[in-house]
Amino acid sequence: GRSRAAMGLSLGWSLFLYAAFMVLAVGGCCLFVWTAPPLPQAHCAEIVTPMDVIRGKLVREPQKSILDLWNCLREYKKDNWWHTTGGIWGIYVIFKVFGPFGAGTSMVLSVLIGALYDEWAEPTTNYSLLAHLLGVSGEVCGGAGGWIMSYCIGREILLHFAAEKMAKLKEEMDKFKGSLFRYMLFLRISPLFPNWFVNYSTALIGMPFWYFLVASTLAIQPAACMSIAMGGMLRDVGETGLDLVKMSKRGGAMACTMGLLSMPLIPADDWSKGMARVKRLLGIGKEKEKKVELHEALQLQSQASQSTAGRGEVSPGARGGREEGGGRGSCAAADNCE
Repeated sequence: GRSRAAMGLSLGWSLFLYAAFMVLAVGGCCLFVWTAPPLPQAHCAEIVTPMDVIRGKLVREPQKSILDLWNCLREYKKDNWWHTTGGIWGIYVIFKVFGPFGAGTSMVLSVLIGALYDEWAEPTTNYSLLAHLLGVSGEVCGGAGGWIMSYCIGREILLHFAAEKMAKLKEEMDKFKGSLFRYMLFLRISPLFPNWFVNYSTALIGMPFWYFLVASTLAIQPAACMSIAMGGMLRDVGETGLDLVKMSKRGGAMACTMGLLSMPLIPADDWSKGMARVKRLLGIGKEKEKKVELHEALQLQSQASQSTAGRGEVSPGARGGREEGGGRGSCAAADNCE
């Protein structure tokens, strides 16, 4: 908050700096492409360009775009591994930093990474740990770059162009006052807000940067596993043909992995409520619940008795016994009792 107040940027200056950073990023990409070894024209004639990505071609035609890029970069990667890896990772990060212009590209790029890289493969599923590292680090680093940029220059831009979303964000934040980290995790796994908006807006509502990093790293794991595994299956189909048995085994293993990775993302309150509902459906713990209810009833009865005794009142049964005893005594005194 202090740095933003000290800078005192207006909307015009904020937009100018945002555009300047974007120009620098595009210039860096052009310089990288210009200095890199040339692409093999026989395999790269129909690949999508950065302008095609901005126009949305990568999202409208994902299958053709991924296959064209895979055929091109597979050949290019054989002789230019570092240029290929650095270029893909850098493009991933840039599209995450300038989120509104690269919305929807994360899934496509993750699938492409999974199709290109088979290094450090896990033996059971042939899942590439290197591809996972590239995808997750690109997602987290790009999101962190967007967070930092928004912290410096994004306040006036968001308040002007996304005022309703900012108000909704703060409204939801009030429900998580006990834990900002839980709220950050909720934003990452919730479809309420676009991913790029979460990157930008959380920098302006007092969210600690480390909470942002850790929650982003945790929340991206299931989606990264799914998209990279999908890319690996596409690579296998392209190289060896369709093997349904192998694909079903890999799909089952990845489904189990995604389920395990998703479990820590469930909030503690929701987990407790869900487990209690499952136990009720299965009839587990009914005797324990009955004992608890009986114990609570006895406690209430004991408290009621103590309260009655404290006020000097007696129960109807005791009062009746006293009246009966008093009546007998009177009868005995008057010699009228039979």
